[in-house]
Amino acid sequence: MPAPATTSERRRRLPRASACLGLLLAWLAATWGAGQAHPPPAGPALRQAIALHLVRPEGAGFVRERWTREPDIVALYFGAGWCGPCHAFVPVLRRTRDALREAGADTEVVYVSLDATASDMRHYMRRQEMPWPAIDHRRLRHLPAIQALAGPAPPNLVLVDREGKVLAGGWEGHRFRGLQPVLDAWGRALTGPPQAPGGR
Repeated sequence: MPAPATTSERRRRLPRASACLGLLLAWLAATWGAGQAHPPPAGPALRQAIALHLVRPEGAGFVRERWTREPDIVALYFGAGWCGPCHAFVPVLRRTRDALREAGADTEVVYVSLDATASDMRHYMRRQEMPWPAIDHRRLRHLPAIQALAGPAPPNLVLVDREGKVLAGGWEGHRFRGLQPVLDAWGRALTGPPQAPGGR
C-alpha cells in the first residue's frame, strides 16, 4: 500500500489537478455549446463564404469552381462517405434538385463534407456522381458560419436564400426534424405557396 502523500506533495499536485480540471471544463463547455440551438448565422457573409470556397473533383484532386451567377437558393448538403443514410439520401436529393431546375428554379446544391480527408470526400462525391460543387475541404475549418449549420450528425440539408437567410434545416438543436420537411420547404421557397383551386 503506497504511503500517504505529504503536505508538500499535495501542494505540488494541486496546480496540476486544477489545470486538468480547467481543461476538462473548457472542453465540456465547447462540446456542449456546439450542440445547442443557436440562432443560425445569416446574412451576406454566409453566402459569400459559400461562393468563395467552391470546388469540383478533377483528376486526383479538386479544382476551384466559380459561379457566373449565384443561385437564388443554395441547399447545403452535409454528408460523409462513412454515413449509410447519406448514401440513401443522395439519389433523393439529386431527383429533387433536378426536378426543381427543370421547372426553371434558380437553385443549386453545395456539398459540405464531414469526411476525415479530402480524398475521402472526393471518393464519396465520385461514387455518388454528385453533379454539384462542394465546399473546399481544406478551408472548411476556417468557415464557422458554414460549420455551425451542420447539426449533430449527417445527413443534413440546410436552405440558404440569396440574402444569406437560413430558410430550413433538418436539425433544431439536438432534435432531428428530418429531411423531407426541408425538401418540401425547398419547393415552396422556389415556387411560392400553392394556390387554392379557383384562387387568384
